[in-house]
Amino acid sequence: MNGRMYWRQQAVPVLVQVICLCAASLYLRALGITWVQLLPLVLAYMGSLLLWNLLRFYRKRNYFHKMAVLMESLDEKYLFPQVWKGAGSWEEAGYYCLLKECTKSMLEETEEARRVQMEYQERLETYVHDMKQPISVVSLIAGREKNRENRAVLLELEKMNHLLEQILYFGRSESAHSDFMIQKVNTGDVIRECLSLNKQLLIQNRVSLDIPDTIPGVYADEKALLFVLNQIIYNAVTYQKPGEVPRITISWLVLNGKESGIWDGRETPGDKLLLQVRDNGCGISPEDLPRIFEKGFTGRNGRENRRSTGMGLYLCKKICGRLGIGLSASSEKGIYTQINICLPILSEK
Repeated sequence: MNGRMYWRQQAVPVLVQVICLCAASLYLRALGITWVQLLPLVLAYMGSLLLWNLLRFYRKRNYFHKMAVLMESLDEKYLFPQVWKGAGSWEEAGYYCLLKECTKSMLEETEEARRVQMEYQERLETYVHDMKQPISVVSLIAGREKNRENRAVLLELEKMNHLLEQILYFGRSESAHSDFMIQKVNTGDVIRECLSLNKQLLIQNRVSLDIPDTIPGVYADEKALLFVLNQIIYNAVTYQKPGEVPRITISWLVLNGKESGIWDGRETPGDKLLLQVRDNGCGISPEDLPRIFEKGFTGRNGRENRRSTGMGLYLCKKICGRLGIGLSASSEKGIYTQINICLPILSEK
């Protein structure tokens, strides 16, 4: 609490009391009381007035200091009115009751919004799972006979499945809760599953793949890692360079003084696996590169490719942030784009 502000607020009441004291002194002087007799009364009154205001100021300052300390100690600061019990006057009690009612109303509204969001997320997940079943059935039917039309159908079904996964993870990313399960993951199996999910996309675009034979396991959520890799592979094929054979290279290195491809199968605490996915596509312009993980950002490539939504890499960044996974990108326009995923290796020791 600021002392200057307090005394500025008290200036009018103090001035009124001083005027009243002067008026009383003049009246007593008219009754014949000398100034010498009035002086002790005036000094006592002014001293009492000053002392009362000083005590009131220190009491108010301590009151607000306790409030500030309690507020600082709370993680959920909106719960302050529920735990503060320091009202010492009727005025403070009145403000406290009003604040408590406002907070109660806010918590009720927040809880209702959370309930509606949970219902929306449940309906969204149910819709996505229900849509995946007919997609799987149509894929089986289209896969029975290998011809041009059926391959085109399979490709579109892969795209539908990709978009459904985006919708599912977008709904989950907006929720405060998540069902991530961190465990030891076979990175090679996740990469192979990702390539299998994009089989038609890779085949029909004649993509050349360069994949390591062995790769260390990591500590992550398998489904989330699969989604991130799926989005990166999809982008690598989508933003290819015209007139050149698309190529995707997956490499890795362990960030603990070991070189890429040299790994003896023994992990040590603190090791990180840097998974690198590189393509020879159209690349990203320097002015767009810092913003590719922003929500809804499509950049120059997105304007040229109208199918771009600007949500894929945003979701990847948000998921990786929740899992403690590093995600970054490097690129040179017209030459390459490389996405780097930094994952912890779980020590067996």
